[in-house]
Amino acid sequence: MAKNMYAKCEPVAKDVYIRYEPVAEQYAASAWRSLNRLPLFPKVAQAVVVPTATYCSEKYNQTVIYSAEQGYKVSSYLPLVPTKRIAKVFGAGGSESKPLVPRRIS
Repeated sequence: MAKNMYAKCEPVAKDVYIRYEPVAEQYAASAWRSLNRLPLFPKVAQAVVVPTATYCSEKYNQTVIYSAEQGYKVSSYLPLVPTKRIAKVFGAGGSESKPLVPRRIS
């Protein structure tokens, strides 16, 4: 019974994911750009948010990969954070190709 349910739901779930993922990426990038227009946000993001998110996502990915190598079955169900894809989406702006977080000038 569970296999039948899985066989019916998996194609629908994949279709929904494929259809709505680009839209969600576009909205997230738009929200990030809007936040960067606020006076203090770019400085806080550069100093705190971006490095922390990068560190945590890399640590999570390393943990999932390590646990998979050790043979833990549950790790096969855990998705990896697509850090390169996130950097690409938030780094490229299409028509707004300016950087999302200004770089520090030494």
